[in-house]
Amino acid sequence: MTRIKLIGSAIGNCGRLNGCESSPYQISNTLANTEGVLLDSDVVAYTGGSHDVLAQREFFVRVAHRAERAITKRVFPIFIGGDHSCAIGSWSGIAYNLERQKKDLALIWIDAHMDAHRPETSETGNLHGMPVAHLLGHGHKELTSILSATPKLKPENVVYFGIRSFEKPEEDFLQSLGVKIYYQDMLSDDNFVELFLQEYNRLAQQTNGNVGISLDLDGLDPNEIKAVGTPVENGISTRKFTEAIEKIDVHNLVGFEIAEYNPSLDKDGSSMKYMLELLKLVIARIRYDH
Repeated sequence: MTRIKLIGSAIGNCGRLNGCESSPYQISNTLANTEGVLLDSDVVAYTGGSHDVLAQREFFVRVAHRAERAITKRVFPIFIGGDHSCAIGSWSGIAYNLERQKKDLALIWIDAHMDAHRPETSETGNLHGMPVAHLLGHGHKELTSILSATPKLKPENVVYFGIRSFEKPEEDFLQSLGVKIYYQDMLSDDNFVELFLQEYNRLAQQTNGNVGISLDLDGLDPNEIKAVGTPVENGISTRKFTEAIEKIDVHNLVGFEIAEYNPSLDKDGSSMKYMLELLKLVIARIRYDH
């Protein structure tokens, strides 16, 4: 039975609305009180400013060390944000561990947005719009060098699903690198699961079974998931996303992340309910099938 650790990134002021920073505490506490779910959890709190790069670096280094330690001890990490800037710490830690084994990390990024701005192309300067660029090695040098100066991701090992809100500099940047993007208008209930499994298996083959999944909740249908700060019309069906997770080969999964849940916007609790169901599915699959 595989051990699992929940690593929380309590960071919320790198996005448009504060509130995400409380998500890891709420989720870990709820899971701790759920019958049959016993999890070791560790939440790292960010206390710096929204544009304080040195404080951000220190925070992401702390998260990355926890991720790296988990993998080294053969503990499966589930990452809970926080705004999606949390991914800089999460996947930097995983990539560093793999780098020392001369292996590559692949990442499936589910999101309404590309999150691939660089500091010079971002109008707001909000870091939650930049994590993919930094993981690819472009941006603030303080944040591209977490644990290692090597880029954490190669462009050919990144696949996006659900994209439908972005700026041209992001798209031009990703296209220039050859990153694979499934825009939302390319997806439907009929083809999503098949395409997701196809890409997951391809990435697993490319990286010898080292695939991560990072889910921004706004990548899902906003009619079903309302507790996000930057909702965008349409989106991936929650039912179909769950189906995809039910079908992946978890032996190739090195980490799972959920970001951008804002409890203050979850008026009826439906977003938390879905997230808990999804996490319990992942936990069960990892614990007994990994």
